[in-house]
Amino acid sequence: MAKKREIFWFALTVFKNLPGLQDAFSKKGWETFRAYTVEESYEGTRVVRKEVPLVRSLLFVNCPMKELVDFKYQNNDWFMYYKDAEGKDPGPVKDSEMKAFMLVTSVKDGNLRVLGEDRPEYHQGDSVRVINGPYKGAEGYIKRIRRSRELLVSVEGVAVVAISKVPPEYLEKI
Repeated sequence: MAKKREIFWFALTVFKNLPGLQDAFSKKGWETFRAYTVEESYEGTRVVRKEVPLVRSLLFVNCPMKELVDFKYQNNDWFMYYKDAEGKDPGPVKDSEMKAFMLVTSVKDGNLRVLGEDRPEYHQGDSVRVINGPYKGAEGYIKRIRRSRELLVSVEGVAVVAISKVPPEYLEKI
């Protein structure tokens, strides 16, 4: 009986040739994810909306850990792993965190911004789930940022995104 390969999501900081790395992962049959947001700018009187990476060097890959480690060994200067809570790398991303992160970053409404890497100070406040609207199903926690209450969704040790303008009636405590 063949041994089942365990597949996990991993967060990577990519140093060079991100499209080439995504192609190499794709050829191996590995799924990748890169979060994008929409930036608005003006060209004269016209508003131009452009899709840009939410975090320029961040790439997620869904693959077996051993195969990723072997790939890194062969292509050492392409990327770096994010570590897990114990400081080991590569650190798998929890499926629930990845699902929430993908859900939240798929909505391109301009209410999303990156606060930087996940830090312990963001772990205060109530844990909530969005029960209505475009972010329905996302789970995170509430934090007051610059006098505004925002929903924070994090991939532990990788990134935190903040969503503003989520009506309180769309939230339930978990």
